[in-house]
Amino acid sequence: MGKIGTHKLKSKIDFIIRVAGEGGEGVMSCGELFAKAVARTSYHVFTFITYPTEMKGGYAMTQIRIKDITIYSMGSFVDCLVAFNQEAYDKSIPYLKEGGILIYDPEFTKIDESRKVIKYPIPFSKISVDTIGRPLGKNVVVLGILSHIYGLELPGLEKLIDDRYGSKGEKVVEGNIRALKEGSNAAAKMGVLTVMDLSKSEPANEDYMFISGNQAVALGAIAAGCKFSAGYPLTPATSIFETLSKFLPYVGGKTIQMEDEIAAISAIIGASFGGEKVITPTSGPGLQLMSEQMSLASMLELPIVIVDVQRGGPSTGLPTKTEQGDMKFAVYGSAGESPRIILAPTNVEDTFYQTIRAFNLAEKYQMPVILLTDQSIGYRKATVKMPDFSKIFQVDQYDRKKKVKIPQADQIELVQRQVPTEEELRDYKRYKNTKTGISPISRPGTPGGQYLATGLEHDEYGKTNQGPENHLAMSKKRFRKLDEVSKAFEKNPMETYGDPNVRIGIMGWGSTEGAIREARYLAEQAGVKIRHIHPHTISPLPERQISKFLHRLKHLILVEENLTGQFAHFIKAKFGVKPIEVHKCEGMPFTPDEIFNAIMKVARIADEDNITNI
Repeated sequence: MGKIGTHKLKSKIDFIIRVAGEGGEGVMSCGELFAKAVARTSYHVFTFITYPTEMKGGYAMTQIRIKDITIYSMGSFVDCLVAFNQEAYDKSIPYLKEGGILIYDPEFTKIDESRKVIKYPIPFSKISVDTIGRPLGKNVVVLGILSHIYGLELPGLEKLIDDRYGSKGEKVVEGNIRALKEGSNAAAKMGVLTVMDLSKSEPANEDYMFISGNQAVALGAIAAGCKFSAGYPLTPATSIFETLSKFLPYVGGKTIQMEDEIAAISAIIGASFGGEKVITPTSGPGLQLMSEQMSLASMLELPIVIVDVQRGGPSTGLPTKTEQGDMKFAVYGSAGESPRIILAPTNVEDTFYQTIRAFNLAEKYQMPVILLTDQSIGYRKATVKMPDFSKIFQVDQYDRKKKVKIPQADQIELVQRQVPTEEELRDYKRYKNTKTGISPISRPGTPGGQYLATGLEHDEYGKTNQGPENHLAMSKKRFRKLDEVSKAFEKNPMETYGDPNVRIGIMGWGSTEGAIREARYLAEQAGVKIRHIHPHTISPLPERQISKFLHRLKHLILVEENLTGQFAHFIKAKFGVKPIEVHKCEGMPFTPDEIFNAIMKVARIADEDNITNI
């Protein structure tokens, strides 16, 4: 975090591959196996997947980007398109670059012969039927074709196939390996180009790993010291709970699948009362159900972390697609005024550190923290640098003056909730009205530390008191903690990019950061300089930092993936500006090219203003 250099990142290698078909054809597994194989080389990999809600049928695709440096987005246009059927071809062909490679099954796909692309008609289904007796192996046939194009050695892919299908028996594994080899042979016989020889690449750096955003949340929670998670399966957040269920027991933690989201948040509130660090993953509809208990956690002043992996809405909406539609509800969705903190990670690696930060903030300020990710971050996989676990330090729970740094690779400090001293336990006031609003929490069983935790308004001891003076005093106490959070956020480094002296600015939040960053690089190459701010803290906002960023700007572009401009409403209300809003509400993330086009339109407006002023 902090100010990032304005230099453009140049790459000698940058390939984008899209495998498209329909649900149930193995499109996802083909893409995942290919991406894993590439990730075992020295190259960076970035994936994006989208698929229908139905178990079978409907357009599905996986997009894999390969570079020799860090990758920030899924890119705009593809170099190689594999189309399993007509729908996949029709929906994906507009994104294939001129001169790109098109691989398709002629039995199921009719193509536009006039397109200036390299065409390879290969009968995936027939090869699969001839090899293993059924068409369902065509995804592995395609994997073999891709191995030929990108120079992946077959033994490595065979090992991945064994890892994935080994539980189905030796016969299934052997059949898939035959299909893999037949696909590679078919590509060779047809004279398909080999555009890159990954077999000559160095092995993957041991300091890097290939994980998804949802896995990063789970690993971040474990690194932060989480010991309990309760959840209810809800796409696209389920894999967070699955990963926690797999790994938490190794550190003495537990997970419980509850009957619904209300039960899940109630369970973590109870575990937090018991002194544990806790988390629950969900998505928009689940967050709505949790709202009443979120207010309870605010009233009880108990630390909890909620992860909202946003999806398309409203209602059931687009469960497997991405959207940034929950911001307003996350910030304002409560009965009465209940303080909470909202964080928005920007990419897979950042998600790990922001999850740790969420726990630190929750434990220090004793309130709910919502981590707003989305399907795009949750399901994407990326090559990320492994954290140095030797750099993780526990902050003394009696140290009330320690200024904890934002978690980063070189240092991760873990906050422990304040506990009462022996002197404080002599006349223990759980909700003592302190200068900062933070009052020590006792663990059940602590001698002298017993108190009543109730959703009713209460006094410093926790006893019910609904008098007007007490309600005002306790309300101010709870929100005084949020004031302390604001002060802390203002002291953080500016989260800005680009030249600070230009007159065009761009702002976004969450997963749009990578596409905006690449669009800024494209704009700079076209001679248009722009500055960019991307706050991680959505509520409370770092208002002085944003005001400083807005100073002297003539044009502000605000990018977000929803229909109504929820963040724009927030910014307009806080700062009185009129941004040029760029929205996308299609279940797909922005591409760098889409944002670049918006920047160039604004740049032309700025030029016209300059001419008029002359």
